Order: sequence, then structure tokens, then C-alpha cells
Amino acid sequence: MDQHAIGFRRATEHDQRAIRALVRGERLNPTRINWPNFLVAAMADRVVGAAQIRRHSDGSRELGSLVVAKDLRGHGIVSRLIDTLLADEREPIWMITPESHARIYARWGFEEIEPSAAPVKVRFNWRIGSLARIVSFVRRLPRRRLVILERLPVERRKSAAKAAARAIS
Repeated sequence: MDQHAIGFRRATEHDQRAIRALVRGERLNPTRINWPNFLVAAMADRVVGAAQIRRHSDGSRELGSLVVAKDLRGHGIVSRLIDTLLADEREPIWMITPESHARIYARWGFEEIEPSAAPVKVRFNWRIGSLARIVSFVRRLPRRRLVILERLPVERRKSAAKAAARAIS
């Protein structure tokens, strides 16, 4: 696959159906799938990947709906979507992911936190996703334990690291 054949851009109204199909195809959280919130990866006229930062009513923001078409996985598309979405972020961002994927997001500064430490709306989405495990069990689908990750702004991460180093010494 030619990496240059993929373009990254803000979604348009015409992308709504493709975004929704990608998200539903992977059994991701289907709420608040609104094209203005999305960055998409596209090849010609085909949307092949999508990601968003959901803005919740409590002020929290959640990186979510990370999805790439099955036939194009393993080419760094999700990484480029995340890099682009987080490039100018100066506020905390949370995300919910299967526990088995949590370490992948450390490269962007995400760390696992206790659900009780997450904002109310993020915690609510985590609970909904965790309840979906029951449906997966009944349908005999793979169950994934979900965790909440938090990404603090770089300045706050550095301050926390310095404080931890002082506490150790």
C-alpha cells in the first residue's frame, strides 16, 4: 500500500454514513457519531479510517471511535490519526480502550487511571462499554475488559514526574 495515497482531513457531511459504518462494524460506542467531530483517513473517495475527540457536557474530552477498515490495518493509519488529533492539545484527554491495548497509547502520554478518577461522562461511557460485555457473553462474542486512560498536558506530566522523583529521593 502506498502511504501517500491516504489523505487525512476533517470529515465532511458526506462522510457521515461511512464513519457510522466503520464504528458500528467494530462494535464501538455508537453515540455522538457526528461528522464535524471527526478526522478521517481517505483513499480516493473511500473513508478508510476515523477518529474523534468527543466533547462532553461536563467539559471532559474523550479520544474515541478509533477505527480503520480491516483491509488497511497495520499501516500506521490510526497512529497518524492520533498524532494529528493530539498535536495541538493542551488540555487533558481521556480514552476508553480494551485492557490489552492500553500500553499502546503510552507513546502519546496516556496512562491508566482508576475509573473513580475519571470525569463523570467518561466514567458513564466506560460503564456502558463494560455492560456491553454482558451482551458479548450472551452472544458468545469475545469479551474485552475496558480501562480508562488519561493524557495530561505535557507541562502537567513533567511536573508530576518531577514531584514523583523528589518523593523517591
